[in-house]
Formats: sequence, C-alpha cells, structure tokens
Amino acid sequence: MLDKNIILVGIMGSGKTTVSKLIAQKLHLPLIDMDDYIVDKFQMTIDEMFNISEDYFRDNETECCKDIAKLKGHVISTGGGVIKRKENVSLLKENGIIFYLDRPIPLIVDDVETSTRPLLKEGADKLYHLDAERRQLYIDACDYHIINDSSLEEVTNTIINKIGAR
Repeated sequence: MLDKNIILVGIMGSGKTTVSKLIAQKLHLPLIDMDDYIVDKFQMTIDEMFNISEDYFRDNETECCKDIAKLKGHVISTGGGVIKRKENVSLLKENGIIFYLDRPIPLIVDDVETSTRPLLKEGADKLYHLDAERRQLYIDACDYHIINDSSLEEVTNTIINKIGAR
C-alpha cells in the first residue's frame, strides 16, 4: 500500500476528477473527490455554500482537508480553489504528494460547461482570470507540475511513474 496520498490540484476543468479516477482504478486505491466529500459532510450543495459566501465554502473545505490529512494511500481530487489557503496546502502535504494538473485554458474552455460551475457563471473569461490569480499558488503548492495537454492515459501514467507505483 502507498504510504502517501496522491493529491491532484488545478483549475476547474484541468482533469482532476477524470485522472484521479483512472489512477485509483490502475493502482486499486480508494478515491475521494473533495467536492463530493464536502457535500456529503455538510449536507449542502457547493452552490448552496457559495450562496452563503465563498468564505463559508472555504471554511468547510479546510475542515475536509483536516480529515483528509489523516488518511494514507488514497487518491484525492481537490476543488480548484483549495490552494487559496496555505493551511489547506500544509494539511494536504502532511500525508500527500501534490500534483498540479496544468491544462491549457483554451482546452478547458472547449471542454467545460461553464453554467454548472459556481465561479464561472460570468462566462469562460473567468477561467483566464482564475488562472492568473491561482497559477503561482498551484506551482508553489505542488511536488510535481504535470502539463495536461496529451491523452488521459499519458497523464495518468506520468503521475503513476512519478510516485514509482506500478
């Protein structure tokens, strides 16, 4: 069993959910999608939390990071803004290897349905703003920076190779 968590960070639409599922399947590891975890733990949708305030959502997200920091051998797909709080990054690093999935914005714009994402209700241009705001935070947080502009299989295998698991 892997003694660390494999944690994927990146902007919404970067492929965290899809790639985390593939890694979990290949390595036979349990998977946690942090967005689902937050919804289950607090019995509210992310949209409902954001309607209260972004701070309310971020506070709940930090609580979930505290839970996840206690785990080992899981694949974790985080929400796009988890890196906005240094505390979250510190918690995730306690038992995790952080991979920044960096997908070029034009590819995300082609893939993501913006109307279903709370922070993208203003339109796809918001992605460029979020990327400018968060890119350095992702780079600072990660142990490995993975460009996600190839096949899902290639990206998955690159991550698996970095942790030395087969």
